[in-house]
Parts: sequence; C-alpha cells; structure tokens
Amino acid sequence: MNPYTKVPETIVRKLAKVKGIKKLNGKEKSEIVGEIVKAGHKGDLEHLASEFAFTKSNCGLIIERMLEPFQKEADTPEKFIKLLLEREKISRDSLTKVNWEVDFDDNIKICGILQVGDVVYLNTVQRRYSSSRSGWDGSTTNSYADIIPVAIHFGNSIIEYRTTPTYYGNVKKFVLDLLEYKEGSNMDVETLTKVTAKDANAIKALLQASYSSEHIALPSTIGSVRLNSSRGTNDLENDELAIKIRKFFEENQLPSNDRMDVTCHLHEFEDRVTKITFPVTFDINIKSGNLKFKSLVTQSVIDHVFDAIVAVCFINKQTELDKKNVEESVI
Repeated sequence: MNPYTKVPETIVRKLAKVKGIKKLNGKEKSEIVGEIVKAGHKGDLEHLASEFAFTKSNCGLIIERMLEPFQKEADTPEKFIKLLLEREKISRDSLTKVNWEVDFDDNIKICGILQVGDVVYLNTVQRRYSSSRSGWDGSTTNSYADIIPVAIHFGNSIIEYRTTPTYYGNVKKFVLDLLEYKEGSNMDVETLTKVTAKDANAIKALLQASYSSEHIALPSTIGSVRLNSSRGTNDLENDELAIKIRKFFEENQLPSNDRMDVTCHLHEFEDRVTKITFPVTFDINIKSGNLKFKSLVTQSVIDHVFDAIVAVCFINKQTELDKKNVEESVI
C-alpha cells in the first residue's frame, strides 16, 4: 500500500508550497510527491501519512467512556495486542505495517493498527454496497471497502468511534468483543459527545472557534430555524443580528437556545511539524450525541477536538463534582 495514498492532494500541494517548490500547475499528485522527496522533505510526507492513517473523509466521532475500567484481560495496550495475536485478529508482521489490505466481506476485520503510548489505533473494514444508474433506467450495485477508524485510550477507558450513528452499533460490538467484554459484563458508558448547548459553547470557546451555523428547534408552526453565517467571519453566538433574532423568539414566548445542532469553524489550524495551515469545520449534533467533520482531517485535528471535549465533558465536570462532594462533607 502506497504510504501517501491517504494524504489528500490539496495537502500535498500545500506542503510543496510551504517548502518553496515551484511550478505545480498541471502536475499530478505523484509528481508533486516526487518533487517533495527530491527536495529533501520526505520526513514531512511521512509525518502527514501518519496524520491521515486513522482518519477518513467526512469522519464522524462518537466518544464513550466506560464507567468501569476495561476488563483485566485487556486493560493495557500490551495485553490487548497480545490477545489480538492469540485470537488471530492480526498477524505479527502487521504490527510493522500500520495499514494493510485484506479480503473484505460482510464481517468486520482489522486492517490497521498502531500503538502510541497508552492509545491503540485500529482501522476496521467491512463490505458495503453502493448503487448507481446504468443505461436508460437500470442500476448497478458495486461493493467497496468501508474503513472505520477506532482509537482506544487505555489510560482513562475511553473509546473513540470515528463514524456516524448509522454504523456505530456494529463496530462498537466488534471492539467490545476485542476488549474481552462478554455477555453480562458491565458495559455502562458515558457518551462524552452527547453535549448540552452550554457544553458546546464551552468546547467552542476552548477551541477558539466560531459558530458558522446553528439549528434552533421552535415549538411552533415553523418547527425549526437554521441560522448561517459566512465561515470564519462571524460567530453566530455573538453576532448582533443573530442576538436580535433570538431576542425576537423570546419576546414571542419561544425558546432561543434549544439548539439541535451547531457547526463549529476554525478559520486556521496549523500542523506543528510541517507548518501548513487549513480550515476545520465540524458539526456537533446536540440531539443525537455525535460530531462529524466536514472534510478529511488530520489526527492532530481530531486530537485537538477530542482534548476539548474530554476537558469540558469529563475533567471539568468531575472536578465540579469532587468540589461539591467536599463541600457537602464539610457541612
């Protein structure tokens, strides 16, 4: 598998420009990669390849924290990987490949693995089907390999399912089986991506992002209203006109903050290694408890958003709870 396959052409072109490589117009991605390597920046390409190794286009994100520690049989990366080898879910040589191709079918399989500290990243694959029109009024059905990345954090028993609610159930069942959860095991979870409107505001503030869209539910004949702004220019949370619109709702006895979903926009995200920059946009679905990035993003972007969610929805809340318990015990 070509290590640079998953790096988008737009990112490859940005890297070439940052490195001062000229005359890119009309050149194929492979040619630009060759120019970057020739200019002595192969290390930057390898970094970007690792950044896209466990992400996907229009990547969803559902974050769950197990309320009890992982099962003792698989509560460290080393134990977990040993179990995968024993159960023949991966081969020993796959530990040096990061990603590889397998014969995919209707059963979920592992096609990528990487351990970084106390986190194990997996790529899972399953056969899916797509239909397209053929001829005048016919259609054809084709199969394709659908890859869903997963990140398992052994330090705090958190699992990232980098997918949407549509496919989340199957991959969750597969991952919990890998972690040695049997029927009857305590599998209670806290969904950290199931946020309130207040949580979403705190996440936005921590990321220094803006709202470029918000979908407000209205118990009226209208049903709901969506406000949109130009990405990166106005934050709907603080925009004067948006504030007036919400005030109008309140004056007419309608809720102004019952958000169904919001779109967060980071005007500029910098990759610390290569110094390339790009915008990041993602939806927070407050009602269903998941996120979805609007385009293919890097590992660093997901980590940045993940850290903000964990800080707001777990660490800060746990700190507040501990403080309240201490105050109550004093009383």
